[in-house]
Amino acid sequence: MRKFTALLLMGLLTGCSVNAPQSAQYNAEYSQRQDIRTQNVYRFKIKPLQPSGGKYWGADNLTQVFYVSDKNAATIELRFNFPTATLQASSLDEQGKVVSTQTFALLAESATPPSGSDTKYLYLTKSGELLSKWKNCTPDMSVGCSWGGHQIFITHSADLAVQYATGGAGLAFLLIPFYNSEARLQIFAKAPIGAAGDE
Repeated sequence: MRKFTALLLMGLLTGCSVNAPQSAQYNAEYSQRQDIRTQNVYRFKIKPLQPSGGKYWGADNLTQVFYVSDKNAATIELRFNFPTATLQASSLDEQGKVVSTQTFALLAESATPPSGSDTKYLYLTKSGELLSKWKNCTPDMSVGCSWGGHQIFITHSADLAVQYATGGAGLAFLLIPFYNSEARLQIFAKAPIGAAGDE
């Protein structure tokens, strides 16, 4: 009886869980997205138009997504060099002065990540989006995998959309299948670029 009760309890605690509160907005924005390769330089506010409602890396602060300092920062500049497949992300203060900078390698979706923990990289898709992604499979009392990452694209109004999604699937206690996923969308407004010829 105890074993049956324990299994029943596990069944109630596991199963399928999906949480995507901004899915309708995401679908509307994604269907009208622009190719990020149409410009070499962008600037965006570091705070979203609306809070995401979640707690995760990059929530309500664009500087975390690009690993730059938010101290005295007001905007982020994304400067692409497509011939060399690199992206320079810089946080800027109110006067447009650089606070900190991070350089990313731009990889094809099917590319193998570069070796070395200090190497920052993003995937540049054929449709002109940026992706960061991770995956982890750790067998213990349960067999399963977790995954997640950021999806970054330019909206039809030239703002920056960042969706953070995570998920997991496997067998709890090697018996009960489970699946969960969560997605949070944030929109960061475009900011004016001061230098002539940058747009």
